[in-house]
Amino acid sequence: MTNNITGIFGLAIFLAFIGGLAESIATPPFFVIVLIVGAMALYDLYENIRDARLQAAQKKAMSGQES
Repeated sequence: MTNNITGIFGLAIFLAFIGGLAESIATPPFFVIVLIVGAMALYDLYENIRDARLQAAQKKAMSGQES
């Protein structure tokens, strides 16, 4: 759970930083790059959270079978 919170917090800071850069530079190619990189970062965080939840569910199921 702590990894999820720190991942979300870190991603929010990263997106705010690159969003500020995109606003200050204000060129369309850089704006497109920022959108693509931001979308990839969001998707990666989503996959990491999903995988962690699946592993936790499998671990819980395995510990329930051993009892």
